Amino acid sequence: MKKVDEIKRELKNIQSRRSKWLMSNRRKNIHSLFNLGINPEIALDEIYTNLSWKNYIAGPEIDDHYPPIPGAIWIFGLRILETPCYLKFQDRPNGVVFWISVHEAKYPLNFPYL
Repeated sequence: MKKVDEIKRELKNIQSRRSKWLMSNRRKNIHSLFNLGINPEIALDEIYTNLSWKNYIAGPEIDDHYPPIPGAIWIFGLRILETPCYLKFQDRPNGVVFWISVHEAKYPLNFPYL
Protein backbone atom coordinates (compact mmCIF):
# COMPACT_ATOMS: atom_id res chain seq x y z
CA MET A 1 0.00 0.00 0.00
CA LYS A 2 1.87 3.00 -1.32
CA LYS A 3 -0.17 5.57 0.64
CA VAL A 4 0.31 3.74 3.96
CA ASP A 5 4.07 3.67 3.35
CA GLU A 6 4.02 7.43 2.68
CA ILE A 7 2.10 8.04 5.93
CA LYS A 8 4.53 5.87 7.91
CA ARG A 9 7.50 7.74 6.42
CA GLU A 10 5.99 11.10 7.32
CA LEU A 11 5.31 10.04 10.91
CA LYS A 12 8.84 8.69 11.30
CA ASN A 13 10.17 11.92 9.81
CA ILE A 14 8.25 14.24 12.17
CA GLN A 15 8.92 12.05 15.20
CA SER A 16 12.64 12.45 14.58
CA ARG A 17 12.14 16.21 15.04
CA ARG A 18 10.12 16.23 18.27
CA SER A 19 12.17 19.16 19.59
CA LYS A 20 10.87 21.27 16.68
CA TRP A 21 7.18 20.67 17.34
CA LEU A 22 5.16 23.82 18.02
CA MET A 23 1.44 24.23 18.69
CA SER A 24 -0.76 27.06 17.51
CA ASN A 25 -2.26 29.18 20.29
CA ARG A 26 -5.67 29.12 18.60
CA ARG A 27 -8.51 29.61 21.03
CA LYS A 28 -10.04 26.26 20.06
CA ASN A 29 -6.79 24.44 20.92
CA ILE A 30 -6.32 26.23 24.25
CA HIS A 31 -9.95 25.67 25.25
CA SER A 32 -9.79 21.94 24.45
CA LEU A 33 -6.55 21.46 26.36
CA PHE A 34 -8.04 23.30 29.33
CA ASN A 35 -11.07 20.96 29.21
CA LEU A 36 -8.72 17.97 29.11
CA GLY A 37 -6.72 19.36 32.03
CA ILE A 38 -3.40 19.30 30.17
CA ASN A 39 -0.94 21.80 28.75
CA PRO A 40 0.41 21.91 25.17
CA GLU A 41 3.60 19.97 26.04
CA ILE A 42 1.60 17.10 27.54
CA ALA A 43 -0.68 17.08 24.48
CA LEU A 44 2.31 16.96 22.13
CA ASP A 45 3.89 14.18 24.21
CA GLU A 46 0.63 12.19 23.94
CA ILE A 47 0.65 12.70 20.18
CA TYR A 48 4.33 11.74 19.91
CA THR A 49 3.80 8.57 21.94
CA ASN A 50 0.51 7.37 20.45
CA LEU A 51 0.07 8.64 16.88
CA SER A 52 0.23 5.92 14.23
CA TRP A 53 -0.55 5.57 10.55
CA LYS A 54 -3.93 4.09 11.55
CA ASN A 55 -4.89 7.54 12.90
CA TYR A 56 -4.49 9.08 9.42
CA ILE A 57 -7.43 11.02 7.96
CA ALA A 58 -6.07 13.12 5.05
CA GLY A 59 -3.00 14.62 3.42
CA PRO A 60 -0.61 15.65 2.28
CA GLU A 61 -2.46 18.80 1.22
CA ILE A 62 -1.28 22.27 0.28
CA ASP A 63 -1.89 25.25 2.56
CA ASP A 64 -5.08 27.04 1.49
CA HIS A 65 -4.29 30.38 3.17
CA TYR A 66 -3.34 33.46 1.21
CA PRO A 67 -0.49 33.76 0.86
CA PRO A 68 0.14 30.06 1.38
CA ILE A 69 2.76 28.98 3.91
CA PRO A 70 5.12 26.36 2.44
CA GLY A 71 4.81 22.84 3.82
CA ALA A 72 2.47 19.88 3.50
CA ILE A 73 -0.64 19.75 5.69
CA TRP A 74 -1.60 16.41 7.28
CA ILE A 75 -4.75 15.52 9.24
CA PHE A 76 -5.06 12.80 11.87
CA GLY A 77 -7.38 11.89 14.71
CA LEU A 78 -6.39 10.55 18.11
CA ARG A 79 -8.01 9.85 21.45
CA ILE A 80 -6.29 12.00 24.05
CA LEU A 81 -7.38 11.07 27.58
CA GLU A 82 -10.31 9.18 26.04
CA THR A 83 -11.48 12.26 24.10
CA PRO A 84 -11.54 12.03 20.28
CA CYS A 85 -9.33 14.85 19.01
CA TYR A 86 -8.78 16.37 15.58
CA LEU A 87 -5.12 16.94 14.72
CA LYS A 88 -3.73 18.96 11.84
CA PHE A 89 -0.07 19.76 11.36
CA GLN A 90 2.10 21.42 8.77
CA ASP A 91 5.53 20.00 8.04
CA ARG A 92 7.44 23.17 7.20
CA PRO A 93 10.63 23.34 5.09
CA ASN A 94 12.59 24.84 8.02
CA GLY A 95 12.07 21.59 9.97
CA VAL A 96 9.31 22.89 12.26
CA VAL A 97 6.27 20.66 12.72
CA PHE A 98 3.52 23.19 13.38
CA TRP A 99 0.41 21.75 15.01
CA ILE A 100 -2.38 23.96 13.67
CA SER A 101 -5.20 22.01 15.29
CA VAL A 102 -5.17 19.94 18.48
CA HIS A 103 -8.73 20.03 19.74
CA GLU A 104 -11.79 17.98 20.50
CA ALA A 105 -13.32 16.58 17.32
CA LYS A 106 -16.41 18.52 16.30
CA TYR A 107 -17.62 15.72 14.00
CA PRO A 108 -17.05 11.95 13.84
CA LEU A 109 -13.58 11.17 12.49
CA ASN A 110 -13.23 9.02 9.37
CA PHE A 111 -10.12 6.84 9.28
CA PRO A 112 -9.71 5.45 5.73
CA TYR A 113 -7.28 2.69 6.72
CA LEU A 114 -9.21 1.18 9.64
